[in-house]
Amino acid sequence: MINSRYSTDTCQVVLRLNDTNQNQAQHLTWHYEMLQKSVDDNDEQGKSKYEQISIIPKREVDQKVFRPCVPQSRFLSELTWIEEDREKELLPGVVEVRVHCIGINFRGVLKARGLCPHTRPFAQPDDEQPKVNQDTEPGSDFVGTIVRVCPTTTNFQVGDHVVGCTGNGTYHSHIMIHSQLIIRIPSDFPLTDEQLCGLPCPILTVIYSLKYRVHLQSDQTVLIHAATGAAGQMCIQYCQYIGARVIATAGTEEKRRFLREYYGIEHVFNSRDASFVNDIRQILPQGVDVIVNSLSGNLLKESIKLLAYHGHFIEWGKRDIYHDNNLSMFQLRSDCSFHVIDFISLADHVSPLIRRMLEEAIDLFVQRKIRAVEPTVTYEPSQVIEALLRCNSGQVMGKTVFRITSSDQPLTIHKKQSNSLLKVVIDNTMFPSEVCNQGTILISGGFGGLGLTISRWMIEQRGVKHIALMSRRTLIQLEQPSNPQYDEWLRLKRITKEYNAHVDVVQADVTNFQQVHDLIEEFNKTFCPIRGIIHSAVVAEDRTLNNLTQEHLSLVLPPKVRGA
Repeated sequence: MINSRYSTDTCQVVLRLNDTNQNQAQHLTWHYEMLQKSVDDNDEQGKSKYEQISIIPKREVDQKVFRPCVPQSRFLSELTWIEEDREKELLPGVVEVRVHCIGINFRGVLKARGLCPHTRPFAQPDDEQPKVNQDTEPGSDFVGTIVRVCPTTTNFQVGDHVVGCTGNGTYHSHIMIHSQLIIRIPSDFPLTDEQLCGLPCPILTVIYSLKYRVHLQSDQTVLIHAATGAAGQMCIQYCQYIGARVIATAGTEEKRRFLREYYGIEHVFNSRDASFVNDIRQILPQGVDVIVNSLSGNLLKESIKLLAYHGHFIEWGKRDIYHDNNLSMFQLRSDCSFHVIDFISLADHVSPLIRRMLEEAIDLFVQRKIRAVEPTVTYEPSQVIEALLRCNSGQVMGKTVFRITSSDQPLTIHKKQSNSLLKVVIDNTMFPSEVCNQGTILISGGFGGLGLTISRWMIEQRGVKHIALMSRRTLIQLEQPSNPQYDEWLRLKRITKEYNAHVDVVQADVTNFQQVHDLIEEFNKTFCPIRGIIHSAVVAEDRTLNNLTQEHLSLVLPPKVRGA
């Protein structure tokens, strides 16, 4: 009797013995019989694992607590809203906020897709990882109303209209947040909730960068890359408030025209290539005092060459950091400084500086020194997929936000059934979300039929998004039509594209410890560290036992035994 990984199935293995020799099995048959009835998605007892209900969030928000459910596939198109249990106790210093609306940023989209950067030391197991690195909760900025206050919290009360930011996710109808990370919104505040909800992280990042890190002065020049986003526009307005001179870059002519006409910036250049370097040198031969960068790769390396004496390079981007890319220190030789800014880390540590900067930001808005970004595009919660896809395109200007409990539009949420038989049938202990979406599965002997076939199966059937095929051979050899596995490789490429997955082809000898060690170490510095290994490397030397020699064994054993 055996139990399959599908916990509702039980089957029997039947051995039929030889009539003449009871010690010899004549043949084996599989006999399947359901010993426990399961309820599948279409069973009459429960037509769905989740009962769908329709609510009007603005009317029923205190009766229904809900959040988006990110699917195992990590496809944004499969995201749904589900009801969740309300937390009963508040920790000291924590308040509960009913979330009216939130801002969407690209980091939140990466979290929803399981692509947010995650690093770990080489060979450190997952259970030793700090929880903060399990970066899966999207959302950081919000506006809402306090509905519960911890008895030890005296500076807020139920009913307060607040704005804040957190690194722990805001895509919820209700969130628990430390009181150091929120501030009361004045009654005469000039912005709507929708205009404000996406701005805490952008404006606080700007204040933290320019005021607290580089101490921006009115006689300095600031280069702002990709300046049409929310953070870029906040940066422009803050620099203009201080009196600093602003030059900028943007990716399209439409965006460059917007910066010239709306913000009056005289010099706006193309951020898609390095042509801005020579253009800026012509107008500023002495260089730029402060560079606010979100470009990556070669454009970052070219940008840093524009620093003036005693200049500051502010790095807002994350791609080069998490890819562990090199940067020439020679470019900082003229008493220059390089600042890596990660405002979310500051919020994670509940720094008192957050409250101080929130107060400064609110004052700037009230005094109309800075204003809302343009455009601010608002979506209803039922349009969350459309909103995330818009932000994911990377082509938008301004800020994308969506309402949650302030929405008066119908929203379908899924209510969990209490029926104990309604369980997820597939046991995903071998392929949890951390493996499928936030890690890479390394396959040794990846160019063989088994490696290519199992890659296709993992992508199609288990939702794996990142696979590395390791072989002594090269990609050029794999791409040859004469390769016996050429057709299987083409099928894998097609499936990879269809399922939005990624397959790396890497060259290494599985019997060479140093090569394998270095390869894994390099992957563990990236967005998707190695979280699984399938050892399928093999050298085929078929021989009968009487023809087997030590020479044959020395060819066959190292890839399989030493490689393991």
